[in-house]
Amino acid sequence: MVEIRALKVKDHAGVLAVAEALPEWFDADARGRAIPVDLCHQQGFVALFDEKVIGFITLYVSEGRLNISWLGVEPSHWRSGIGSELIARAERYATELGLTEIATCTLGEGVDYRPYEATRKFYLVNGFTVYQRSQTDNRSCPEEIKIKKRIA
Repeated sequence: MVEIRALKVKDHAGVLAVAEALPEWFDADARGRAIPVDLCHQQGFVALFDEKVIGFITLYVSEGRLNISWLGVEPSHWRSGIGSELIARAERYATELGLTEIATCTLGEGVDYRPYEATRKFYLVNGFTVYQRSQTDNRSCPEEIKIKKRIA
C-alpha cells in the first residue's frame, strides 16, 4: 500500500534517488543543484512504499497559486496512480492555504521530446489547462507552457 505524507528532511535522499532514476526529465543540473536546494526551501509530499520514497512533489506559492516545482515517480511505479495522488494531495494543501489554483510550467508542444509529451498528457488528464505560452532563449527549453488547474 502506498502512503502519501508531508515531505521531511529525512526524505531528501529518497527524493534525489527518484530524480536520479529520471534523467530524461531531470538533467544533471536539476539533480545536482536545483532539486537539492529547493528541497530545503519548499513544502511537498512523498509517496512511500514499504517506507521507501517512490514519488515526490515539491511546492511553493507564487502569483496567488500553489506551484509545482518538481514532481517525479520511480519508473517501476508508473501508471499506478501515484502521480495523480500526489497532485490530489497538493490540491488539498492548496485548499488548506486558501488558494483556488494549482499550477506548473513545462516544455511546450513545439519541443519535440517524447518524455515531455507524456508530461503534458499527464497534466491535461489531471485537469490542467494551458494559460500562457512563451518562447525562450534557453536551448534546452525553447518553448515553455504554463498550466493551471482551478480547484474548489
